[in-house]
Amino acid sequence: MKNNIHHGGNIEQVATQLNIPIEEVKDFSANINPLGFPSDLWNVLVQSFANIEVYPNPEYPELKAAIANHFNVNSDDVFVGNGASEVLDETIRAEKATDALVLAPTFGEYERLFKRVGIKVHHYQLYEKNNFSCDVQAMIEQLKAHREITIICLASPNNPTGQIIALKDLRNLVNFCNQHHRLLILDEAFIDLTVNEQESLINELEADDRVYIIRAATKFFAIPGLRLGYCITKNKKLKTLLKVQENTWSVNGIADVFGQNMFRAKKYIKLTHDWLNVQQPALYQALQAIPEIKVFPSATNFFLFKSNDLELREKLIRHRILIRQCDDYAGLGPQYYRVAVKGPQDNILLVKTLKQVLGRELQ
Repeated sequence: MKNNIHHGGNIEQVATQLNIPIEEVKDFSANINPLGFPSDLWNVLVQSFANIEVYPNPEYPELKAAIANHFNVNSDDVFVGNGASEVLDETIRAEKATDALVLAPTFGEYERLFKRVGIKVHHYQLYEKNNFSCDVQAMIEQLKAHREITIICLASPNNPTGQIIALKDLRNLVNFCNQHHRLLILDEAFIDLTVNEQESLINELEADDRVYIIRAATKFFAIPGLRLGYCITKNKKLKTLLKVQENTWSVNGIADVFGQNMFRAKKYIKLTHDWLNVQQPALYQALQAIPEIKVFPSATNFFLFKSNDLELREKLIRHRILIRQCDDYAGLGPQYYRVAVKGPQDNILLVKTLKQVLGRELQ
């Protein structure tokens, strides 16, 4: 099956196109923490190199314990993998299903992974007039009308819209799943990168909930090249099914050691929240002041906006700025773009260049 999904962060291609060093490209297409790798974990990472000649423990007891302690769950509630995508794939394979429901628009990997194993994908359409918010009660009505759908895969915050699903709405959906033998896979890859630290569903999980919660270290800790994802569920049956799908040694030794220590980076975690709580609303306000675009509200470290200029991405590339065009998202088109929140100088540069390219020179 051909993969038609684009991803952000392909700065090598842009640098080659412009014949400039990679570091001269301002990448707003990938939603990575701009603070970079946590400096107080460099020593831990370097020391982990001593383990490259040794297989990691395939059970990953220390890694799972560190994650479990952070979220106040049991170690056997935790599953780990080579990035969130691998863990997501395993949760999909664990549940034998014929039909699944995903949002439109949402991260395209969900649909690709479902289709790869022969699962038919249905869409729950989000609408611009509602700022792409998710009406969970309407979704439940759709599920009642389509009893063949047994897996629901959602993201909160959703990518690329940045919208959070309220915990009370998620609880209503979970209760529906519990009562009607449906499975909820909830991707919380960006929940740690939300303004005012929105609460995770992990804190609400109960032993009978038919829920897998997917998390990633990639975005928050700026380690896309290292790869570390994990899943949490308290449901005994779901754990048994997922154990069958687990790959052996799916986490390399370096990522294993990093994960054991990542939540100790208290200063970095606080700095990240301080940065986001200031820069995210500041960028939103600045983007709103550009009449030629329509920017949508977001709870996380990126914004979706709409422009009539379908060549905007290419025009910005000429200014050494890379943004994400959202033409490959179901329910969107080439007039929609996504930009990440970065540091104050980079955010100012983005807004200034957008105004310049769209014909509004700064006063």
